[in-house]
Amino acid sequence: MKSDLESNSYYKQTGLEIPYNWDLNLLDDLGELNKEDDTQLPVAEVYASDKYSLTGSGRGGNSLAAREEDYKIYIEKAHQNGIKFIFLWNAISMGGEEWHGQIQKKLYSQARKLVDSGVDCIIVAIPLLALKLKTWFPDLEVACSVNSKIDSVEKVRQLINHLNIDRLTLDHRCSRNFTLIKAIHREFTVPLAVLVNESCLPDCILQPHHQEYLATISRGSAVINNPPDLCHALCGIAKLSNPAYTLKAPWIRPEDVHYLIAAGVSYVKLAGRTQSSDWILKMARAYAKGKFNGDIWQFIEKSGLTSPEWNIYLSRKLEPCHYKVTNELLDGFIVPFVNGQVPCVQTTIGCNDCTWCDQWMHAVSFPSNAQERINDLKEILALIKDKNGPMTFCDAS
Repeated sequence: MKSDLESNSYYKQTGLEIPYNWDLNLLDDLGELNKEDDTQLPVAEVYASDKYSLTGSGRGGNSLAAREEDYKIYIEKAHQNGIKFIFLWNAISMGGEEWHGQIQKKLYSQARKLVDSGVDCIIVAIPLLALKLKTWFPDLEVACSVNSKIDSVEKVRQLINHLNIDRLTLDHRCSRNFTLIKAIHREFTVPLAVLVNESCLPDCILQPHHQEYLATISRGSAVINNPPDLCHALCGIAKLSNPAYTLKAPWIRPEDVHYLIAAGVSYVKLAGRTQSSDWILKMARAYAKGKFNGDIWQFIEKSGLTSPEWNIYLSRKLEPCHYKVTNELLDGFIVPFVNGQVPCVQTTIGCNDCTWCDQWMHAVSFPSNAQERINDLKEILALIKDKNGPMTFCDAS
C-alpha cells in the first residue's frame, strides 16, 4: 500500500492532520481539496477512533460517530485519495487493564486487523501499548499522543529512548512555543506534529483529570450514564468570566501556520472528531488555503460552551453560547510568540505576566447569553456537589 501512496501525486509527507468521523464521502472531499490549485498545505492524513473501544481514546464515546464498515474500507478510501490513515489508541489510562494477558490478546487482535487493513500509524499515550505495538509490528509507525504531554527537549529524548517512538505530538500548551519547536527539530529527526485549534485554558490544572475522565467514558465499561463533564463545566465558567482566555488559548490562525512549518513542524494537527463532515471540511479548507475571513473561533474545538448531557441534567434545552473572533483583526498577533518575546514562552511562570493578548480583544465578540450560561453551569455544579447525592451515574452493582 505504501507504493500506491507514493505513486499518488497528491500524497505529501508534510501537511494537515485532519480529524475523521467515519464519513466515506469526507475522504473524497478532502482528496479533492488537495487537488485545488490554491491549496498551500495539503491534507496529509486523517485520524480516527472507534466510538467505544478496548483502549479508549481522548474523546468521550458519547460524542463520537460510530464506524459502520470494516476498517479496510475507510483506509483504502483514504489511500485512494493520497491520504494516510491514523488510528487512535490514545487514552491516557486503561486503569491497569493493559497488563492483563487476555486484554493483551484482544489488543493484538485489534492491532492485527488494523495493520492487515493498511493502517499507516497508531497513536498511543500508554507506554506499554507503544512497546507492545513495536514488538508485534516492528515496521508499524507508532506515535505519541498530544496526551503524552511533551513539553521539553528532555522529554522527547526520554520518549525516544524508552519507547522507540517514530513521531511526536507536542503538548497542546506548547503550540505557540516556537523556540521549543525549533530546539526539538534541531536535535531529533523524528517528525513533529503540533495541534493548532484547542481552546483549553493556559496551564489548565484540570487537564490530566479531564483526560482520565475521557479515557474512562470512551471505553464504555464502568459508566452506564455518562457523568457530567465536570472539567468542561469549570473551565466554561472561567472562559465566560474572562473573555481574554479566547486569545490566551494555544490556537493558531490559518495565516500563521507557515511559521510552524518554518520552525520544523511536519504535521499541523486539527482537532474536531466530534464534529460534522461539513464543519471538518470547512475547517480543513481554511487551513489548507492558509487564509480565512470571518469568525475563526468557530473552528476552535470546544468553543461552544455546550455539552449534550447538560440538557439532560438541567431538563431543558440550552441555547448555543459562542464567542466570535474576527480573524482579519489578528494580523501580527502571533509575532511575539514566533520571536520568543512574551513571558508565557520564555519561562515556566505561565500566563498573566504580560498584557499582549488583552491588547487584541477588539477582535473578540462576547456572547450575549454569557451570564445565562454561567448560571446554567453553576446549577450543574450545585447538583454535582449536592450532599444528598441525587445524581447517579455509575453502575453500583
